[in-house]
Amino acid sequence: MSNSHDHELIGDRIVTMLKENLVFLREFLLEFKTTGACFPTSRWAANALITPLRETDRGPKRILELGPGTGSVTIPLIREMRAGDHLTVCEINPRFMKLLKATLEKESAFRERRSQVTFFEGAAQELPSCAPYDLIVCALPFLNFDLDTVQSIFSRLRDLSTPETLMTYYEYIGARKFNETLGAQSRKDRVSQVNGFLRESGQVQNVDHTQVWLNLFPINIYTVKPLSEAAA
Repeated sequence: MSNSHDHELIGDRIVTMLKENLVFLREFLLEFKTTGACFPTSRWAANALITPLRETDRGPKRILELGPGTGSVTIPLIREMRAGDHLTVCEINPRFMKLLKATLEKESAFRERRSQVTFFEGAAQELPSCAPYDLIVCALPFLNFDLDTVQSIFSRLRDLSTPETLMTYYEYIGARKFNETLGAQSRKDRVSQVNGFLRESGQVQNVDHTQVWLNLFPINIYTVKPLSEAAA
């Protein structure tokens, strides 16, 4: 009986994973500019993105997740939440949001923390005013956006941050170099401008950088402070 139940659970997980991958690929093809990734983040990448939540002696945190997609980062994030934490999930794609909510309902960790989670369907720039966040976990594809969009996103995030707020986000390894050397000149110029804002302008304070190779496409994970001294 136990083996039969285990096989059913494994089968359910495989079906769920395939469904999520297909949804992600479809949205990537339909909404490339706002989706950015063609498959969900691996569990190793997800765990790296939420590293700041693992501080052993930390106090309650206000957490913002941007671009959760189908929940590959949301689920491990919720599992790391403690009493007093609060999570706001911001997703612009209504199809992703619908699937995410359905997926979370199957998670016991979410059911236990339901009162600590808020959903916002819309763009990051439209997030309502609230108490500042302590941690922002971001999967927005900045390299797909123009400079004005990236600047407007960070302007809103600065309004929702303190000088101690940490933000983690990722890019595929080699993506910046690829985009700056191949394709139309307008694309090269756009990516170069966004790269300059993120890495060289001083408006985003870079704190840490690590690489995760155990992902379908290896990624760079950056830890930054949206409210840097230059931007304050």
